[in-house]
Amino acid sequence: MSAYDMKGRVALVTGGARGMGVAHARALGSAGASVAIADIDLDALESSAALLSAEGLQVRAYGADISDSTACAALVAGVVADFGAIDILVHNAGRLFSLTGLENTDDDDFDATMRVNVNGPLYLTRAALPWLSRSENGRVIFISSQWGQVPDGHSYGYMTSKAAQLGLMKTMAKEFASRRILVNAITPGAIQTRMVPEDRIADEIAAIPINRLGQVEDIANAVAFLASDNASFITGQVLSPNGGACIVGI
Repeated sequence: MSAYDMKGRVALVTGGARGMGVAHARALGSAGASVAIADIDLDALESSAALLSAEGLQVRAYGADISDSTACAALVAGVVADFGAIDILVHNAGRLFSLTGLENTDDDDFDATMRVNVNGPLYLTRAALPWLSRSENGRVIFISSQWGQVPDGHSYGYMTSKAAQLGLMKTMAKEFASRRILVNAITPGAIQTRMVPEDRIADEIAAIPINRLGQVEDIANAVAFLASDNASFITGQVLSPNGGACIVGI
């Protein structure tokens, strides 16, 4: 049972095939929203949509490569054709990091990471803006990373892209405030997903004051809050669920 009421609202969650994307979709759907999940991994996407639908949630799957502006426009058109609106946009899709250091940073890898993590949210928000502007509950939520605030010193494409997401968020928040579209970011710490390999779990936990990895539900709860009426006076902000890692300078 959700603490929030989002009946009649439509959410679009990118990176919805697995992990945090599925958790975000579940949290929003459990609050009553109709949810479109988008991803480039079609097989995993369809499986997740079937799982969420079996839980009684109103969910549809949309294959899309958000690094392509034409694909973003087509995604928005498809969601609007099926649901009639977009009220909540969650930029969850992301390209993973490579721990290479500057001298070994590959140009193509850097560019591809920026296209997915930065260009994608820009393209998709621009395509969805007419519909967000019509909504009385317009929300844009970026899933960034604590590494966008405190870089690790190795992953140049990932760290730069996550910091750039925060710049995008603040710029959009300022521009869209007059349209009553609220734009915020979440910067998760270490979350128990495929981004944390088994051989790094112990080290990650040791660096977190509350002594555990975050769970996908921890971030989904933050998404549901920012998407809800309870956050109606919050925009341009960064919410950092990281188990206190920021206290010790992670």
